[in-house]
Amino acid sequence: MILITILAITVPVLLCVAFFTLAERVIMGSMQRRIGPNVTGIGGLLQPFADGLKLGVKEPILPELSASGAFSAAPMISFVLSQISFCGIFLSDAAFQGLVLMALSSLGVYGVMLSGWASNSKYAFLGCLRSVALMVSYELGFGAALLSISLFLTDPTGMKSLNFGDASPYVQFALLPLFFIFLVCILAETKRVPFDLPEAEAELVAGYNVEYSSLGFALFFIAEYANMAVMSALASIYFLGGFSALKLTAIFFGFVWVRGTLPRYRYDQFMRLGWKSLLPLSLSLYSMYAVFDYVC
Repeated sequence: MILITILAITVPVLLCVAFFTLAERVIMGSMQRRIGPNVTGIGGLLQPFADGLKLGVKEPILPELSASGAFSAAPMISFVLSQISFCGIFLSDAAFQGLVLMALSSLGVYGVMLSGWASNSKYAFLGCLRSVALMVSYELGFGAALLSISLFLTDPTGMKSLNFGDASPYVQFALLPLFFIFLVCILAETKRVPFDLPEAEAELVAGYNVEYSSLGFALFFIAEYANMAVMSALASIYFLGGFSALKLTAIFFGFVWVRGTLPRYRYDQFMRLGWKSLLPLSLSLYSMYAVFDYVC
């Protein structure tokens, strides 16, 4: 029974990640006028499974001077947290669901930090420092956005709530400015372009996961794409009138579109954007929504 439960949770996440990666490669190939994956399976449909098999059969390498326990635990922490978040958004109906997901996304920073520290590599450590700074900076704007949303959500008894079931499509116009802030924050939270400096190969030799191979690297990879699915679903539920697969796909297409369009930000640029632009703006909007809620 426990094994069936684990498989029922894990398999949908893995399939979602597999086809997200395939869709990204196909879309990027179309944008760049080149041939995407088209060899493995019909139209390249089996390419994600071939990639997974390749990572699975590679030899795991443990750096000689690394902290072996922490080094092995770091990708598992990121993976398990992404699994819990995925299940929380699609299976759970808890009254404080939004706060729980915000807490889980905050905990994700520990897997990244532990991987860079335990690798005992200056390149991995530099990548981990930049990743932690990025995630902490935009976590504040992300949290302010969720708090602003909570002002508009009420349960059937009239109490304030962060339950997804209490989201109403009638508040989406009032939350439109917050929607754009939220989109920028989830791009940064998932370390996607233009906020992918922690994984910038040219500057940091792939960042905090540079010492990982085989399944360790795969777990970080799965966690990143699972978090993309979770954040896309959050944006769909709170700002687009409810969850649907079509809305989630549209937001994911936005992730890929941004990747194919924008250049990577410098470290000082994305820190300035987070602390001096998005955070003050999100707090100002929260104050405005709070006054409006109090008056009305």
